[in-house]
Amino acid sequence: MNQPSSASKVKAARWGYIRPGLGRIGRSVSDNNFAKERREWLSILLREVFQNALDARIASAGCVEVKLRHHKLVENDLFLSNLLPNEHLDRFNHSVPHLKKSDLVKVTSCLVVEDFGTSGLTGKIDNPEFDGEGQNWNAFWFREGEGGKEHGPGNGGAGQGKITYFSTSGIRTIFGYTVRNDGMDQALFGASSFLRDYDYCDHKWKRDAYWGIWQGGGPDERVLPVQAELSIEQFRKKLGIQRTSTQSGLSLVIPAPKVVNIANAIQITIAEFFVPIYQGKLIVNIDGTTIDRASIVALADERLSDTLARELHTCTTKGYRDFLVQAIARSSKSKVVIAGVVESVNKITEASFSAEQLEKMRFAFQSEEPIAVRFPLMIRPKEGMAAIECAFDVHLICPIDLEMPEQAVIRRDLLIGEEPIGSGRLRIRARGLTLISDPELSKLLLSAEEATHLRWNTKLPRLIEYYRSGDTAVAIVRNAMAKLLDVLTGGDQKRDFKLLAKYFSAPGVTSAVQTKGKKSPNGNQPKVPNDIPPPKPKLLVIEPLTEGCRIRPATARALESASLPLSVDVEFAYEGLDRDAFSEYDPLDFDLKDKVFTMTGSGYTVLESDLNKLSFSIESTDFDFTLNGFDKNLRLRMRLKYEEAIDATLISTQ
Repeated sequence: MNQPSSASKVKAARWGYIRPGLGRIGRSVSDNNFAKERREWLSILLREVFQNALDARIASAGCVEVKLRHHKLVENDLFLSNLLPNEHLDRFNHSVPHLKKSDLVKVTSCLVVEDFGTSGLTGKIDNPEFDGEGQNWNAFWFREGEGGKEHGPGNGGAGQGKITYFSTSGIRTIFGYTVRNDGMDQALFGASSFLRDYDYCDHKWKRDAYWGIWQGGGPDERVLPVQAELSIEQFRKKLGIQRTSTQSGLSLVIPAPKVVNIANAIQITIAEFFVPIYQGKLIVNIDGTTIDRASIVALADERLSDTLARELHTCTTKGYRDFLVQAIARSSKSKVVIAGVVESVNKITEASFSAEQLEKMRFAFQSEEPIAVRFPLMIRPKEGMAAIECAFDVHLICPIDLEMPEQAVIRRDLLIGEEPIGSGRLRIRARGLTLISDPELSKLLLSAEEATHLRWNTKLPRLIEYYRSGDTAVAIVRNAMAKLLDVLTGGDQKRDFKLLAKYFSAPGVTSAVQTKGKKSPNGNQPKVPNDIPPPKPKLLVIEPLTEGCRIRPATARALESASLPLSVDVEFAYEGLDRDAFSEYDPLDFDLKDKVFTMTGSGYTVLESDLNKLSFSIESTDFDFTLNGFDKNLRLRMRLKYEEAIDATLISTQ
């Protein structure tokens, strides 16, 4: 956006920049928490937008409506130039010294995100020191790692998701206009969160900056929102805001946004928020396309193929969506089998049910009919409260034509996209859903959720701070589906590779050489032959790294005597409990074609990279190969095979 020679002032509002002094300095850590997940940035943004809107729903609203659209900015506009003056853009440029001048962002448009039927940013707006329930203004603008939803039963609460709004802006700047339900007053504010602290005019400055009306000085200095009707009316008009002064909620303006592919945004919305939209809790409008209860099923059938649903790292295929609809109906009508109270995950056994319940469930399961079970459990808050009985539902069905396992965990309205992990994953082709609607159980699980809301982590301080044995409750919810499947199948889904070990001899047992301590039948031990050829040295070794592996020559000159090119195949899998990791690989675990995986090195050519298998050719003795991108929180198994071009012998290693 070109800057005019003079700027119109919006009352007394201006940008204020902060010198380091005391407090946090350096780089933003929250960005890293979101950068490590497998979702694309658009998926992360939409999840944050919809989750926050659903959490802010007011009781009088039948549902929440969220609108996203692009708005083109008028060049040389005096009002807009005061919002984003040359100095602000120059400061941003100084915070990204690694960018070339040609790569610097030009502000020509903005992304407008508005929610309706919500409370807006409630709480004190004139004292940034206020915290606690309902203080959403301070939590949104001035807090990181905590918020007004802290330890609540909603969808979010880590206090880090708001960083996704800043990272969506090419200049890491946002403006917010809110009509607040607690007083129906209006407030307009702006903030920047640059990626790092920066040097400007021979001083170091903190990465955070605020746009508003500055008051006071020294330690008592504070920044207040603009509340003048004239200024707000100009903002609404110039930035394309549809909200009126009588509609509570929040309107966000994100200048210079990343490019939003509308078709992808619609597909992600359907895949990840099918449940709240189908339940009538959420309506989404993306650049004129409305997704609501009446249209989502038809839109999903039209725009979300099974292949695409899996590429988005979800299981919301056509068959699974039909299963979801039926499961939601069964849970809402309590058409479920009630299990006994679960004390630990290992207590989910046949003893959890009566003989009649077991017989009926097994017959239904074998007849490809759905199973629905409600598991009660006790959670134990730490402070001043007795144990609370909660419950969650597990739904299962085993269609004969299913290609791969499909399972999901939905907490309230949110798809916990990477759960369950480890032994909680299904190991036969079945569809499963864990549905958590209980507010107290949702509150506990939220305390265990990582900032991305994709996975539970029982080591998080919030869970330990608020609950006794919180990790036990998480384990029960995470593993209940797989345990129920074990009960229904009589344990057949769990492969025991040691079961027949005593019936088969180990390699080498048939040797004529007697074992140590036993005499030979004729009193003579056979002589060991002297002409045994030495083993052929291996050419390659595979070394584990934090997020992948390195493949290199076994010795410095190992490849000099090899017949190049060398054909190499590598297979990867995450390790579970008591099972063969490679045979249990699930495409939802990872796909080497994803952008998150990076390959570096020299002397090789990649032939194929698909699902969990990689093939490449080594063409030079100066060879080295590194692959990164795996989840460092899961144990990775790897096996490598290679074959020389001539006189080939297939060599394997793990």
